[in-house]
Amino acid sequence: MSTPNGISKKLGHEYVTDDEDQITYKLIQEFQAQVTRMYKDKKMLRQVHTKMHGCVKATFAIEKNLPKELKVGVFAVEKDYHAWVRFSNGNTAPQKDKKKDIRGVAIKLLGVPGEKLLEDELHEETQDFLLMSTETFFSKSVKELSRLLGSMTSTNFLKSKLFILNPTLWPIIGRAVKSKVKCKNPLSIPYWSTQPYQFGSPDKAVKYHLRPSPSNITVVENTTDYNYLRYNLAQTLHDNVAKFDFFVQFQTDADAMPIEDPTVAWTSQNIKVATLTIYPQVFDSNDRIEFGDNLSFNPWHSLPEHRPLGSFNRVRRRVYEVMSKFRHDKNKLPNAEPKDSPDFLNDILPVNSKVTLDQQVPSKHIIFTTAEVIVNCDKKTAYEFVSSVEKLSSWLLKTGPIYGIIKVTRLHGNWAEVGDNRLVERGDSATLVEELISVHRYSNYAYQTTKFSDVFKHFTNKTYGHMWFDTVDDQTRLRWVYTFTYKNILARIFLSIFAPLFLKKYLQNGLNNAKALLED
Repeated sequence: MSTPNGISKKLGHEYVTDDEDQITYKLIQEFQAQVTRMYKDKKMLRQVHTKMHGCVKATFAIEKNLPKELKVGVFAVEKDYHAWVRFSNGNTAPQKDKKKDIRGVAIKLLGVPGEKLLEDELHEETQDFLLMSTETFFSKSVKELSRLLGSMTSTNFLKSKLFILNPTLWPIIGRAVKSKVKCKNPLSIPYWSTQPYQFGSPDKAVKYHLRPSPSNITVVENTTDYNYLRYNLAQTLHDNVAKFDFFVQFQTDADAMPIEDPTVAWTSQNIKVATLTIYPQVFDSNDRIEFGDNLSFNPWHSLPEHRPLGSFNRVRRRVYEVMSKFRHDKNKLPNAEPKDSPDFLNDILPVNSKVTLDQQVPSKHIIFTTAEVIVNCDKKTAYEFVSSVEKLSSWLLKTGPIYGIIKVTRLHGNWAEVGDNRLVERGDSATLVEELISVHRYSNYAYQTTKFSDVFKHFTNKTYGHMWFDTVDDQTRLRWVYTFTYKNILARIFLSIFAPLFLKKYLQNGLNNAKALLED
């Protein structure tokens, strides 16, 4: 097959159109106008991949004994690079995490020697890889994308809201909608570069692919919060390692695997060249969030051996560079690449060394309710207070028809490890037994309740409580989820009334009391 000019396509070869500079200039003008309107009197954020879930520390380990043809650029030596990894949603306007979106991951390797492609950053020692949660991009060409974005960013209200009625835009809108995915945890989904890159010599091109290891443990606290992806990421990285395999996929057919049309999936083999390892760590402090928001990622932060290819990457070079400078100037912040350091990983946390799986709180055939409160203290302080056997009766007090706790007796252990249990007595003399089924100190713990002495023994055999501790604006959110199993349909009806009307108030009042005591 040949190009419209009758020239046979070549592997790794780009086909530049005459209007790319005009399109690039137009996009820059539209993007600058858009973010200026959006962030007129506040800190300016990115134009795309605006909402960050976390910026985390990692290593990027090059595979040992790679064949000679794969020893290119950063893959040329067996080395463990330090890296910053930023997880994000793609939408320009931050939105609820439960909405479908294109999820992104940006990897910045540190300590990469050699001259880079951008003249202003010629001697910076970083290398960026940008990937997203869709194998193909939704636009065939930058001209097609420009037409869509021109409508979406228009100051004309009708044009910006009713662009979906334009039939000429339906193909790209349809592909864009199909590209969006739901996600429970950023660590649980694969990512692709969608765009091609040179691999050493000009006749070799690859796409990148990042796939989570099947052995990863991911924690899902919930999928309802506005920022649940950040909470789930933080809960997972409290004491777990997350690993991803990094692959390259070679262009083996210049026609079937085009450079200039990223809507076409390549069909060649994925070859593993590196492992991305994200360690247990605290990343949800205000300082780290600000650091991640201020970082710049650009596929042209790159060695020449990994030169970005294709029209979208060519446009990205100028757009990303200009928009990053525009954002940093508006925020009066320096625009500098981070440096590597020997102590980069000094603040990582210990790995969860347990070899058994905790019992899980059921998610089907249940009735549950939740309560939460934000406390002005750190997670360690909040955890130690709420989990204390001695202090339980001081904050879990009578609310409505539900009596408070008057006595707690340890039956086994110190209420600190899985299997520890205690006898709880309420003010109406009713008793029950609670047993820890999951413990992640300072992050979350869960327990099951059995041996009810009151009327609840007729409705349920077992209930579950799960206490979650999340960081919100350098404070701690306590979130209490209480779950009932039910014996029959009548029990289900009763509990579905009791839980929201009475138990929720009991839990909430208890947390409010705990907050008052913690902040006193």
